[in-house]
Amino acid sequence: MELFKANRQWSNRPADQRFESLTDLYNVTKKYADQAREANVPWSTMRTEAIDGDVQLVGRTGIPAKLTHWAFGQMCARVDAPASYLRELPATLAVQNLNHGLANRGKENNDNAALMFHANGSLLLRSCTSERYSRIWNYELAARLVELEKMGWEPARPDTHWGASDIGTCIMCSGTGKGSDEPCMYCNGTGREYPALYASDHDMFAFVRNRGAVVREPGNPDGLQRGVIVENSEVGASSLKMTRFLYREMCGNHIIWGASNVIEISLRHIGDVRERFYKYAAQIRKYAESSASDEEAQIASAKTKILAKTKEEVLDLLFGKRLNISRKTLEAGYDAVKPDQDGDPNSAWGIVQGLTRHSQTQPYADQRTAIDRAAGKILQIAF
Repeated sequence: MELFKANRQWSNRPADQRFESLTDLYNVTKKYADQAREANVPWSTMRTEAIDGDVQLVGRTGIPAKLTHWAFGQMCARVDAPASYLRELPATLAVQNLNHGLANRGKENNDNAALMFHANGSLLLRSCTSERYSRIWNYELAARLVELEKMGWEPARPDTHWGASDIGTCIMCSGTGKGSDEPCMYCNGTGREYPALYASDHDMFAFVRNRGAVVREPGNPDGLQRGVIVENSEVGASSLKMTRFLYREMCGNHIIWGASNVIEISLRHIGDVRERFYKYAAQIRKYAESSASDEEAQIASAKTKILAKTKEEVLDLLFGKRLNISRKTLEAGYDAVKPDQDGDPNSAWGIVQGLTRHSQTQPYADQRTAIDRAAGKILQIAF
């Protein structure tokens, strides 16, 4: 199957959000954190003012703070105001609506607003959430990826350009570094192919691989590479996601081909997310340190482990294993198996690949995570 996570990043990120190395990624995300200031304040003490035609937040100190596009939308959501409508209004009218909503929220709720500012001479509000939000900084994830680099992991780059430019050069400008009017956004004018590392004041995305621990696969002389993708937003735009998988190659436009054994963990930024993050980060590190031969044995066993003779028998068996997914979902995974790529759908490996393919069609992260976890449990049946 194919994964398009990296392709979507590659297609949409501007040049200043692309990074050449994990160290560069860490330095930028650490700088964002170092220049951040956090405050929990009562909603009733917050007010906005129209300053120089912009909506700005003014607190008890009287120091104004501009709002990012994202933070403005978050504030609107907290006071039940339509952000798209307020963005069309003059600032003087928009602040009246916001201040009315902030006052009402302060009367109806006892919780505080959790604010996160960028402080660099002036204030810029990057995030406006409730106190339930539990932040994990992007640099904390980047730091763990730097540790993996010491164990042979590296930022993922294309393995092939499928007949386009030479590997290592930017396929969008053929290594010239030139765009239509400005330097090529895909390589920032360098002419070099950037790896799948991205970060902004909004979120981060990193795809790392280990080419030194290739997993041998019958019928595939090149073997399978191990991949790990980490995604996060420290301003509340998305959950923390950690995805591990095997894959054959990534082409020049960063589509991941031949992905299998895809397991995604998604953690919402609430409650004990930090404790859960430490737990799953330890699992990723254990996976990174494990021998490729362990995974080879697992694949070989799963491919030869026939669960049952018929579709109905397979579904009956798995539904009785308490996988926390419905029989309808199991059937959709069985039907999604492509025998020429995945093998026998009656085998543990086949149904796992079908479930993984089906999970990637689901619109919600919690649905994908539930299916991926069920697939992981099925693999254990092969031993």
